[in-house]
Amino acid sequence: MSRILFSFLVTLVILTACATPVPAGPRVHVENAWARPTTAGAIRGGSATPEMQGMSGISESEMTSAVYFVIVNEGSQADTLIGASTDVAKVVEMHETQIKDDVAEMVPVSHVDIPARGRIEFKPGGYHVMLIGLTQDLKVGETLKLTLQFEKSGAIALVVPIQPEK
Repeated sequence: MSRILFSFLVTLVILTACATPVPAGPRVHVENAWARPTTAGAIRGGSATPEMQGMSGISESEMTSAVYFVIVNEGSQADTLIGASTDVAKVVEMHETQIKDDVAEMVPVSHVDIPARGRIEFKPGGYHVMLIGLTQDLKVGETLKLTLQFEKSGAIALVVPIQPEK
């Protein structure tokens, strides 16, 4: 019996020593990224997306879009999304849609915390990246480049397909 136990322990030690260690810190990646096609004049024109309702400081003719994705952190430490950038918009902001008195309002956020071993979904009616003052028309079937900046993980560059509302 002790010989079997000894063999089992030796095998366990060998397997543990050969296992790939889990790196400490965050291990962030982005899944299912997509963006809306260009929207213009939707602020007062009646065809506003959920993200555009309650938006102030944008002219009626300003071209906008929103980007959505899922951030997954498989690491043992939390990370924080602290910004986003693209060359197709004059302004890039992170927003959260909140309902106040039955009205959806966009609230700019300076950062979004990504918990260890967690996920945060950027989706219509929730968190999203708002592209304001587009420098080109975003059409279904095309792509745009977006870079997400994380506090610990650094920059993650994405190629985001333009798609109709899912």
